Amino acid sequence: MATTIGKGITIKGTVHCDEPIEISGNIAGDVFAGSNAVTVAAEAHVEGAVTAREVVVRGTLNGRVIATDLVRLEADSTVIADVASPKLAILDGAIFRGKVEPARAEAAARVAAYRQGS
Repeated sequence: MATTIGKGITIKGTVHCDEPIEISGNIAGDVFAGSNAVTVAAEAHVEGAVTAREVVVRGTLNGRVIATDLVRLEADSTVIADVASPKLAILDGAIFRGKVEPARAEAAARVAAYRQGS
């Protein structure tokens, strides 16, 4: 089962999720999904850090992305963020501005979890 944050929803604050999450609305804050996946839908906007096993972006993300497995930037996505992940896929049409730190993904995930008390 997955959690969905709908198009009409705006969240200001930190989101913790123990299952996969799809974001179609707006989040101004950090998203922590642990060993699950986070999908940022085409109409979504996330302003903050996203920490998960896998992050797929189809919409807009500004902040930081930490994934222990994969970050995938779909066509028409806009990502302005520093990325820590062992794998990064950028599809044609995606806009990316930031830096990539593939070797620091595990350490960054541990630090993020520690800061959140998980």
